[in-house]
Amino acid sequence: MGIVKLTIDGKEVQVPKGTTVLEAAEQIGIHIPRLCYDPDLSAVGACRLCIVKIEGMRNLPASCVTEVTEGMVVHTDTPEVIEARKTILELLLANHPVDCLTCEKLGECLLAKYCYEYGVLKSPFDGEKRHYEIKADNPFIVRDMNKCILCGKCIRACSEITGKNIIDFSYRGFKTRVAPFGDTPLSESECIYCGNCVAFCPVGALSEKQMLNLGRRWNLKKVKTTCTFCSTGCTFDLRVKDGKVVGVTSNPDNAVNGRALCIRGRFGTRDFIHSDKRLTTPLIRRNGKLVPASWDEALDLVAERLTEITKQYGPNSFAAISTTRFTNEEIYLFQKFVRAVIGTNNIDHYPSPCHGAMYREESYCNESVCEFAGIATLRCPNNLQGASDMGALSGALPGYQRVDRQEVRAKYEEAWGVSIPGEAGLNVSEMFEHAIKENLKAMYILGENPVLSDANSEKVQSALTNLEFLVVHDLFLTETAALADVVLPAASFAETDGTFTNNKRRVQRVRKAIEPIPSKANWQAIINLSSKMGYQMDYQHPEQIFAEMASLTPLFAHFNYKEIDKQGMVWP
Repeated sequence: MGIVKLTIDGKEVQVPKGTTVLEAAEQIGIHIPRLCYDPDLSAVGACRLCIVKIEGMRNLPASCVTEVTEGMVVHTDTPEVIEARKTILELLLANHPVDCLTCEKLGECLLAKYCYEYGVLKSPFDGEKRHYEIKADNPFIVRDMNKCILCGKCIRACSEITGKNIIDFSYRGFKTRVAPFGDTPLSESECIYCGNCVAFCPVGALSEKQMLNLGRRWNLKKVKTTCTFCSTGCTFDLRVKDGKVVGVTSNPDNAVNGRALCIRGRFGTRDFIHSDKRLTTPLIRRNGKLVPASWDEALDLVAERLTEITKQYGPNSFAAISTTRFTNEEIYLFQKFVRAVIGTNNIDHYPSPCHGAMYREESYCNESVCEFAGIATLRCPNNLQGASDMGALSGALPGYQRVDRQEVRAKYEEAWGVSIPGEAGLNVSEMFEHAIKENLKAMYILGENPVLSDANSEKVQSALTNLEFLVVHDLFLTETAALADVVLPAASFAETDGTFTNNKRRVQRVRKAIEPIPSKANWQAIINLSSKMGYQMDYQHPEQIFAEMASLTPLFAHFNYKEIDKQGMVWP
């Protein structure tokens, strides 16, 4: 490709041929202001704010679309350049509402940022003003075209990131504005409401409807975490205020998705976390009805009944179905409970890639979100890969180490201080068959709803109702939980630390944003139950759980939170 040498503000820099002046300046720490440019979008040079002085050129070119040449000498902050940028900002302000005190974007508005930096208080240019009606005709996005600076970022995001081409420039001259075809309402277009246009908008023209009037951006805590809706493994920022998640925003530093998110991740997360259908307290079946109970009451009953049943019928009279949605640490701990506390390999998870619709959609997200989500509900569960990696398999310990190998079992037996059976356990299908035949007496189902999602729902119901004891640990009172003898309320991904593994085997951090709504994280509940059954698990934080797993699993031997924290880690 070739290397080009040039000088920017007295600093020499070498960059590949084809690099723009703006990109070259970034490489040596020189920031050139920009409104229409974004590294994730095609460059158009529309706003002209990134103009620079290049020796030998008569005008001031836009640095975002000007390629470097050998020996080029660039000046980014001469009086001429600064005066031109101020004029550009004044022209933008000439038809931009200066209502910053009530604007939702205050604190993150690039126009306000640059006006502050260049000392532009108002525009000296008078003339006709635009007066557009604020559009809020859809459930997710508020459009105030009075604030639009016609940078075109939303148009390019829709076309280049989402691939939909729903919006474009309409009309001409002074009347130019961004709109769907024919200037129809967004709600009448084919918009899928991913919100990527909102993420790229540099001003207050586009806003997340669900976050309106909930607080200034600088008052909203940012907690970077990994989405729970599918196995892509997008990361985003949970925005938190007063101990509650108020919304989701994205940022360009995310390794998997950048700013891009789908409708469910961006607009469905808050309503999922704070759904009024969430379980907040344990339930115990008394006189045929599930009634509220304390954690101690519920866990004491579970410990008592599982101890009785396994003592009478043996450990293989118990089986467990693991979630594919909770964290790696919780799944690892769950399979450890099954093997070390109960003493069986009867643990498995649903492997189907279309097992993503575990709950009725309205159970955990805004109905309007699900209406637009469509086929997204059929994607793989977010931690399907992690469930296998962490040993939620009847024939393998974490890292796909077979239970029938003595050297593998010996390693875990020394670490856990117990004996591990050497024969593979029951898979999911076999569990239900054994329950119907009354060979299986008790089950613990973590974060799954097989009554709804299993292809043979009648068989599952028959099997579960045939058990002597059923424990379901979930976020909602699902069809499966409704059959349980004890229901333990689960914490969501926003209420715990840990990791998820996406469909490309990238292990990424999940970070606690709020306190657990049911008062216990899932890993804490499993530890408490284990203790009540006589087996102590001494973990103070999920990082310790992960470290133990990694120390016993060659596949993850070099994995640790410090490295995962950066951009995640991918196993071979």
